[in-house]
This record gives sequence, structure tokens and C-alpha cells, in this order.
Amino acid sequence: MTGRGRPSPSSANRDELDRLKRDINLTAFAADRGYRIDRRESSQGSVVMRHPGTDDKIVIARREGDKHWTYFSVRDNADNGTIIDFVQRRTHAPLGDIRRELRSWLGTERPRISPDDYLPNLASPARDRAAVSRLFEAAIPVDNVAYLNERGIRPETLTDPRFRGTFRQDAKGNVLFPHRDSAGLSGFESKNRQWTAFAAGGIKALWTSRLGEEDRRLVIAESAIDALSYHQLDPDLLTRYASTAGTLGRRQLELLTETIAKMPAGSIVVAAFDADVAGEKLTAEIRAIAGSTTVERHVPPIPKDWNDVLKLKEQDFIRASLARRRGPELGS
Repeated sequence: MTGRGRPSPSSANRDELDRLKRDINLTAFAADRGYRIDRRESSQGSVVMRHPGTDDKIVIARREGDKHWTYFSVRDNADNGTIIDFVQRRTHAPLGDIRRELRSWLGTERPRISPDDYLPNLASPARDRAAVSRLFEAAIPVDNVAYLNERGIRPETLTDPRFRGTFRQDAKGNVLFPHRDSAGLSGFESKNRQWTAFAAGGIKALWTSRLGEEDRRLVIAESAIDALSYHQLDPDLLTRYASTAGTLGRRQLELLTETIAKMPAGSIVVAAFDADVAGEKLTAEIRAIAGSTTVERHVPPIPKDWNDVLKLKEQDFIRASLARRRGPELGS
């Protein structure tokens, strides 16, 4: 403090920087600069945005502690941080100029942007395991799902002992893939036609297939559907499967470290992530925690993921599944 109880210039500067990082909605800011949301890849806790002119792809979230908006670019591992870093990387302007620009976003009316272009109210959702559990328990265990058939996944895959009981279907027809951590059910992936989400109030952990004592391989994919697709394309009786539901958080890395460490000696981990820069980043993260366990990178032979590969192979089955569909579209 200086003078008559006034904050020092350095303290005032820190306070202003904190406000800029916390109070400016980075999704709105990015949308104002031409970025558009990718709803297929976004979830309750993070927004994926792309710039149509530069093909830059960023993932935006909000930290639980200080409530700062943060991002990272899937094209450049060094491009990450807060809104200050976002502007600095794209304009190379001095910090003083960046602060002057961002001040105009505090407490002023901004140009209206269509809600279809970004998610204006993204925030760290309140964690509520009890609510997540109630929603999941209300869903029905099923042996087959029309939506998954339309993604090329056959009934015999869904009824395989490896996957029995690893998904449910709710009243809207959404398929729920449960995530669990050391404390039990933590959340679930929710999938349907034109619908991808993660349980509100949930925490991303790991979706897993049933485990076998003799398993010698662990396949890790970005979604449960990709894991099911990989199995159908390359079935193996000694393989278990896991999904991260997108990018890896700290808790998930800890869970995967424990999961890999519990595999029998001589086991192999397969990084079956998407054929893109983000998939390579995820693979690098898995290699960093795998210790002495061998990590193999299996890249889909066509863009972008293993379900795309499966759909190409199962075109006749998918056409037959679509022909059997009756009634209106399900989902949200």
C-alpha cells in the first residue's frame, strides 16, 4: 500500500490483469475476431473454436480457482494461456496496447454476436456427483441402440461381454457412457444425432470397457464410440478400452498413470487418437506418463477418427439401419 492506504501501482496492475483474464468472456472475444464454435467437439466444460481463414483451432475453458478464461491451440503447443497471451500471440502488440484494447471490453456494451457462433455463458460448472448419479441411474441399460448402429457399430459389438453394461440410454434417446474415478461415477459422455455433451456437474475421468485379468493391451481413444469402432475393426480378446472424452485434464492423467501401472508386465498401450495435431498432443501426453510401458500410436488411415474408418467399411449395414429407423429424430 502507498500514500493514504492506496494500492501500489504494481498491485493495481495485477488487479487489472486479473480482471481482464477473469471478466472478459474469451469465447465472445474470439468470436469477435472471426472464430466459430465447433459444436461437435465442444462440451459442457470446454469450447472448441476454429478460424475459417487461418484454420486455427483453439480449446477454451475456465479455471475453477481464479476463474480465468484460458485457451490452447491444437496447432501449436506453445500457443496457450489467458486472453493476454491470446492477443499477444496474434498481434505481437506491446502489453500496454493489449491492456488498452481489453479495457474496452470491461463494463461496456459489445456488438451482438449470434449465440450460434459461441457459448457466451461457459463457466466451470458446479460439481454435483449426486445429480449426475440420479440422471445416470434414471437411464436404461440396453443391449442395442439405433443411433450407434447408424454410426456403423453392430449389435454383436454392443452385446460383447467386453462392453455389456458400459452404456445406457436416457428418455431422450441419448446414449450415456459413464466416466468413473476412484470415488465412483463422476460423469458421462452423452451422444446422439447432432448432439455431443458431457454431464452438467460431472467431472471427466475415464470411460472403460470391462477388464479381463489376462488383458495385455490397453487402447485409449478420444470417445467411447471411437473405442467401440476400434474394437469392431480389430477385435482382440486380450484388449481393454478407455475413453478420455476429448482433451486430457490433470485428474485424467493421474487416472491413466494408475491404469497403465496396473497393467501386467509386458503390456502395450495403444494411443488410438484422432488423425490430427490434437491426437499427436494426446499421444505425447500418454508417452510421458507410461513409464517403461510400450506406447504404440495407431493413426486412423483416413481423417479423422476410428469411427470414420468404421463407417466407410460398414456402409451397407448403416444404410440398412437408417432404412429401419421410424419416427422423429431423438435427442436434444
